[in-house]
Amino acid sequence: MRPSFPVACHLLPVLAGLLLPVFAPAAASAFPPDPSMEKAQAFAVAVRKVNEDHAAKPGTAKEDDLADRLPKEARRALDSLLAEKDSADLPAALLVAAGATMDLDLEEDFERVRARLEKAAPEEAKKAGLLLSRPRFVLLGRDGVTREYLAGFAGILDGILDAYDRVFGFEEWSKVPGKKIRVKVHLVDRITSPPHFAPQFPFHSEIDFPVLAEETLTSPTKQGQFQFYGLCHELGHVVAMLDRPDGTKEDHHQWADYTGNAVVEELSTRTPAPPWMEGMRDYPRWKGMERLRERVKEAKPALDGPQGVMRILVSLHDTAGPRAIGAAVNLLDRRDERLRVNRVRYYTFREIRAALLEVVKDPDLRKKVAEILPE
Repeated sequence: MRPSFPVACHLLPVLAGLLLPVFAPAAASAFPPDPSMEKAQAFAVAVRKVNEDHAAKPGTAKEDDLADRLPKEARRALDSLLAEKDSADLPAALLVAAGATMDLDLEEDFERVRARLEKAAPEEAKKAGLLLSRPRFVLLGRDGVTREYLAGFAGILDGILDAYDRVFGFEEWSKVPGKKIRVKVHLVDRITSPPHFAPQFPFHSEIDFPVLAEETLTSPTKQGQFQFYGLCHELGHVVAMLDRPDGTKEDHHQWADYTGNAVVEELSTRTPAPPWMEGMRDYPRWKGMERLRERVKEAKPALDGPQGVMRILVSLHDTAGPRAIGAAVNLLDRRDERLRVNRVRYYTFREIRAALLEVVKDPDLRKKVAEILPE
């Protein structure tokens, strides 16, 4: 069976329930206030304030450092909530608290909340899902994904991020510096939508990733979905967006296609191969830089269509090299020379060109870059 080629779209609507809601304080009403929900909301509002303050002035702080900024009153509100006796109002309040812990990567607090939910309302605890934190990302397990599966997925994601480091060397990932990437890993009977980057969350970059009931991630699936390439592709969207929101669609999705293929090839040709690569068969038949070169061999570098844009990216890869491309993006990030929409970073090829001409020092290579990307 020939695998299909799903194109992930970062602008697809996000599945409902991606994160548990963090509610604002309840408006005054004729009904008496719910003490459980008041405590949960106090905790959630405090978490949001920490994230807002960090987003305004991120500096060099990492998300693991932000927990210390929670006020003692918020901690006391959570502790008091967890100490409450079972009641009809408690499960909904606990779910709000669980959502807030996820939004600040408070893994230990999440486990406390989930344990209390298991005792108070086991069925509601399933809605909270699972949380697995690593230095650069947080996995949210939903819809029956097991802890064992999440642990295996974490190893794969770590390996892919390490490959991005080797190939491109990108310094800034999530939309708010210091915040971790979120990946929602959820079990489905059949994959009908590809993985996609969800850009609308206020403080972090998130990928929605459906998986099948298998012991570990394999690619392509029996139905032909490229899960390995798909994860590499979506991480390309997370690090840089080149199609602008004004309708010009300058790169027509080619950037993430290019970075995804480059990283798939790096991992597929690396020796010794990591154990988790055993089930990954995207390369070389369907994915990799050679496939991209064949696709655009008759195209000319141009910004007026997907083939021309991909030819630009492949030519820059083969001429200046992917580390130079990464250095150009890093330079733009350090100078804050990019458009931000809901804090997502958008770049133009004009900006990339100027940065490349600055980071590429060899005169002959600089001349070739200028020819590939004319003003």
